[in-house]
Amino acid sequence: MPKAKLEKELKPGIARFTARGRASISSDTFPAQTTESKSGWVYKRVGFPVKIGDSNSIYVQMMGGYSKRKPVVHVFNKDTNQHMELDWDLRDNEDALENVAEFSFINVALERDEKGKLIRKRFLSELDAINYMDEHLHDGQEIYVSGNIEYQRYDGKISRSFNITNIGLYDGKDNEEVEEKAEMRQTYLLESTALPRDWEKTLKERNEIVVNALVPQYIGKENGKEIKKTLAFPQQFTIQTTEEKVDMMTKAIETLFKVKKGVVREIGLKNNIVHGYEKSTGKIQRSKQVMELIQLGIMTEEQIENEETIGDRSVDKVIFKMPLMNVDGEKSDFMLADKYSPEALIVVEDDEDIEENTSVFNEDDNKEEEESGVDDMFGGLFK
Repeated sequence: MPKAKLEKELKPGIARFTARGRASISSDTFPAQTTESKSGWVYKRVGFPVKIGDSNSIYVQMMGGYSKRKPVVHVFNKDTNQHMELDWDLRDNEDALENVAEFSFINVALERDEKGKLIRKRFLSELDAINYMDEHLHDGQEIYVSGNIEYQRYDGKISRSFNITNIGLYDGKDNEEVEEKAEMRQTYLLESTALPRDWEKTLKERNEIVVNALVPQYIGKENGKEIKKTLAFPQQFTIQTTEEKVDMMTKAIETLFKVKKGVVREIGLKNNIVHGYEKSTGKIQRSKQVMELIQLGIMTEEQIENEETIGDRSVDKVIFKMPLMNVDGEKSDFMLADKYSPEALIVVEDDEDIEENTSVFNEDDNKEEEESGVDDMFGGLFK
């Protein structure tokens, strides 16, 4: 059977996030007035943290407005999925909205009716959504938020933005404990250099490795230069395990992330977003007096372990949770394919022309750091 022909042009992938936590809103979170740029772009921008637990948070944002020279809203047609422009003054016109695709709307649910049911609003303009949020979003509220992940580069540094498309009050059952979390669903690109050279040894010694990956991101313009291509931006994610599961994780890594030379693998992953602080316990030797208290039953081993911290450590990681699945009828498989030729990887330097067939990673990188269907293969590894 002939090998599938490798593609030489990148396509956009999945880049979505979901968070559930507590809104952190201050008196100056929302701008009182719009800002106007030199080109006549009238807009507002808002950003705020969503606190996840005691030590984690995710910073989410929204920005939008209109051009004074051509006041329109950019949307998609619901029948053709083609881009179209809607006059600014028609953005609330129900007849005009009938032709707009559902995914063009920003969904907001921050009010409840007299029966306690959430009132759902939808907006075509971020500017209108921001003004509504300013009035109805308050500090400490338990909210859910989701949206698109966008990667950008400025002065050689790559930034990642979590752009809101849905936000609302948590609408769980009465007395139900809120599971606070931050997750992302992301398409990654992997080369043969994705894994550290001594990754197996490092995984056994540290129960953790860092994977060098890339993400596809469509770029219209960068630093005033027209690009109009899907580029590959470097991004790392961390794989963690335990001593008990290190052998299973080794098998999973070989299946999912070990790539042959000469191909670029496309894979979809669900990962946890960790930004904040984590407590580090290290290896602590207990005194004779501490051991006596444990033996007398005055304190338990678990209580002691909770106090044996050696300080908080700043953390900014994306941690592998599980692979995404493709479901086709009654069949399911990993969202994984050796899809691209290395020529597809386009790396654009800030002040240079497009350079093709360029790997941003070397073999020695990281040398020092060294849902359904998934459990059957890896024995509950991804629970």
